[in-house]
Amino acid sequence: MPDISNISFLDRVRAILTDLPASERRLAQFTLDFSGDLSSYTASELAGLAQVSNATVTRLIRRLEYANYEAARKQIRTERKDESQPTPSQPLSAGEAALNAHLQESYSKLSNTYRHISHPVLQEASLAISRARQIWVLGLQANYFLAGHFYWHLSKILPGVRLIPSPGQTLSDYLADISNQDVIVIFDLIPRTAQLADVISRLEIRCPEIVHITDQDYKERPRTRWPLPCQAGFEQQPDNSVAAASLSHLLLSEVLKLGGVNRRLEQAQELALADELF
Repeated sequence: MPDISNISFLDRVRAILTDLPASERRLAQFTLDFSGDLSSYTASELAGLAQVSNATVTRLIRRLEYANYEAARKQIRTERKDESQPTPSQPLSAGEAALNAHLQESYSKLSNTYRHISHPVLQEASLAISRARQIWVLGLQANYFLAGHFYWHLSKILPGVRLIPSPGQTLSDYLADISNQDVIVIFDLIPRTAQLADVISRLEIRCPEIVHITDQDYKERPRTRWPLPCQAGFEQQPDNSVAAASLSHLLLSEVLKLGGVNRRLEQAQELALADELF
């Protein structure tokens, strides 16, 4: 039997990808596409992220010729360490060191965020968004651009999406229109307005279905129904929002799986009809 101990985890996956059964292929493709540290996750956590069973993880690991999942994690961890450490024969220039430091900061934020995401909370929030009468997307001050990005993409997936507040308006202008059949998605990251906790309390009276994207270490975080904390960083200019943007994309992806595919097909048909008419 040939010795494959010197073949990397990802190379093993690529070598057998096209021959795998459907569920194992989905898991294998996830490991190739995933930008975080796979070794940070247990087998059950990896199964949840890839939306497969624990048995599928076990079968793939055996097919990759590892003794068990821990053996695979150990190799992945070693390979990531080797990749992140420059060899003595290739010292980094000042510019390369600055780029590498920024990359490591971004990676650290992503890794810490994904390590602490509750998959059940993510799924519940996504399902609620996909079924809501209307979705209100809220971001104040520095959070407005994150809310706007999420709103733009979600409005392509689902109808009834509103970005608030609009220029020249306050949140009070919307309270009468918000109901308990809706979902509110709130971006609440550093730097935040001091009044936002009170705003959330007022909104909960109208609609308790709140998805709250906020800082992991926010000690005074309101107790909302679906908290999705991420590592946002420090109060510095400019802040690194890579984790918040990635978490936003993850939530959008989950919503798309649940109910957005049909909406996208409808939009494609509408665009095709408009092209014919005009």
